[in-house]
Amino acid sequence: MVQESGSPGTGSIGGVSLASFLQMLEQERRSCTLIVHCGEGEGQFFFDEGDLVDAQCGDKAGEEAVYALLTAKDPVFRVEEAQDRLRRISLPLAHLLLNAATRQDEATSEQAGKGDTMHASKRAMSAAVQGNPALRRLVEAIVSIAGVKHYYLLNRQGKVIVQSSKNRKVGDFITYCIVSGIQIRKALEARGPHQIRLELQGGDVLLILPGAGMIIGLLLDQDVSTAEVAARLRPALTAR
Repeated sequence: MVQESGSPGTGSIGGVSLASFLQMLEQERRSCTLIVHCGEGEGQFFFDEGDLVDAQCGDKAGEEAVYALLTAKDPVFRVEEAQDRLRRISLPLAHLLLNAATRQDEATSEQAGKGDTMHASKRAMSAAVQGNPALRRLVEAIVSIAGVKHYYLLNRQGKVIVQSSKNRKVGDFITYCIVSGIQIRKALEARGPHQIRLELQGGDVLLILPGAGMIIGLLLDQDVSTAEVAARLRPALTAR
């Protein structure tokens, strides 16, 4: 693996720039995770059959993370196995590369960056979410948290309202967890649970937040603070 110094985006594998390598992954319809190391830290691009569906760089996610990584100096990158991620990105890769090029010499404010991510998440939302303001606010809050890999929103009867993952079994598992929790609570004559945190094989964390009108399931990266996630969602939940 070779790193070559120069302008942002020129770090390479065998002399191939980051932008060019992203295009190669798209053309070859690869499903993989591209890990990028740069002076600012580490980030990831997530591909599903050649489609860039998400990106992460520190606390940035989606398009904001794409622009941060593409404008970073001297990136070094490697390919790892694919991860199942929610879709935060709806723009074609060619558009993202063009936008990154035009922003390369600009200092984008934090607020503007948040706006970019929010617009991307709105475009990727289903019509059912767009038509429900409360649900839309909740999904926007979830998508804005970089460590969230997927979300599952269920009604109190355990039926999935909307989810970001293709995996349909997780919704059934969340319902099972809630029902089991209720049965245990009744048997012990106890309150709660206010949340359920499960560590899954592979290191991911499933956080289940039972509410008065909805059950929220979040698949998180292993290093994400569940307390911080709950705090970030609280304004959207109370606004409902």
